Amino acid sequence: MTEQSICRLNIDVKPALDASIVGEDARMLDAIDRQLHTQSLKLAFDSDLEARFEDDTREKRIRDIRRTVILGMVVFHIYNIAGFVTTPDLALLNVGLRVFAMTPLALLIIWAVGRVSGPVREAIGGIGMLAATGIPILIFWMGTGPLVSLTTATIWLSVLFANITLPLRFFWACFLSGITAVAVVAGLCLKPEIVPSVGGVLGLDMMTGILFSLVATYRIEAANRRDYLVNLRETLRAKRLAEDNTTLAHLSTTDSLTGIANRRAFARELSEFWEASLAGRHFAVMLIDVDHFKLFNDHYGHGAGDTCLREVATLLAKTAAGSGAFVCRYGGEEFAVLMHAKDPDEAFGFAERFRRCVAEKGLLHGNRDDDLGFVSVSIGVATSCGVAVTAGGLVEAADMALYEAKGAGRNRTSRNGKAGNGDGGPTRRVAAAHWSVNQKPPIAKAG
Repeated sequence: MTEQSICRLNIDVKPALDASIVGEDARMLDAIDRQLHTQSLKLAFDSDLEARFEDDTREKRIRDIRRTVILGMVVFHIYNIAGFVTTPDLALLNVGLRVFAMTPLALLIIWAVGRVSGPVREAIGGIGMLAATGIPILIFWMGTGPLVSLTTATIWLSVLFANITLPLRFFWACFLSGITAVAVVAGLCLKPEIVPSVGGVLGLDMMTGILFSLVATYRIEAANRRDYLVNLRETLRAKRLAEDNTTLAHLSTTDSLTGIANRRAFARELSEFWEASLAGRHFAVMLIDVDHFKLFNDHYGHGAGDTCLREVATLLAKTAAGSGAFVCRYGGEEFAVLMHAKDPDEAFGFAERFRRCVAEKGLLHGNRDDDLGFVSVSIGVATSCGVAVTAGGLVEAADMALYEAKGAGRNRTSRNGKAGNGDGGPTRRVAAAHWSVNQKPPIAKAG
């Protein structure tokens, strides 16, 4: 195996965020800012933002239309009584049109608005209101009594309902208002039973009321759309902030070189593993050291050293895959593993599999001071099985076992002799001892 066989390894770190989603949200925020700062009187948004507006407000809009149509039909039928006063000769026709024509149409509208696209839904609402307003307009045109002019009140109340209570979208409000204004003004001018001066006053009242209602319609829709934009902007900003926090949390617990977890994450996971062990789910701590890594760096350079660490991290992650074990870079050339283990042999077996995996990989190390010419690791294992120690004590025990493995020649796995309490004092035995806890373990050569 040649030195050139030590190749660069890129470990893919799973991104905390989907770039396409982030880009879409950023574009949406830009579109919102442009829309909020525009001076245009145009109500509709740009196509993407308009589609988002429709998606987000569709259910509420459908619900509001249905409820308002029901309210309108109740009031609409109450006004059947007015027909017996203003146009008694057409009262039955008026009732018939309202009950047998408008009521089925209203029920059809209630059913249809939830089954069509946004533009079609608004068109249905506009045409439906034109039909509802058309009935009093027809009675007004056909009526001949002295009080027929009072029918105009019913007409423009229908327009007010459509423009303000419903309200229609501004385009359809203008459509309805324009047709109604033309029909009523024409009737006021052409019906001989209406005195011109009275017709003029009624026409002025009608036009003024319609104008005011259209201004209200515009302002209602503009305010609703602006409120939507502000709320959407804050929602997207909050989402971005949450995503940024997630990213920062991910980065703060991820080793930038290897892509696996770092020591900060180890401390958090150790606490969780320890809590689980108190409930009877025992676990093991393994500390792993790349043998003679300083000599490797001195000989091959730090770039190759980084590649070596990434390779070891990849092998460790692959070995742990599917086991539920937590792996991390503990610092420098050291790695750590936390895994649930029912007995010490299970943890020891995992450590040995990984040690052999690294050795069999055959990464060249031509600067060792022993007979091995490849990269190897030494591993110290400590388990919580059957002992009462602290979490820190297990880490200390694994560290002692690691020193034992290195002192015994490296490229091996060792089980710790004694477990400490995390502050230097021993507590209880973890596995078979090789030295007294009061004796210093053999100190291996640095690296």
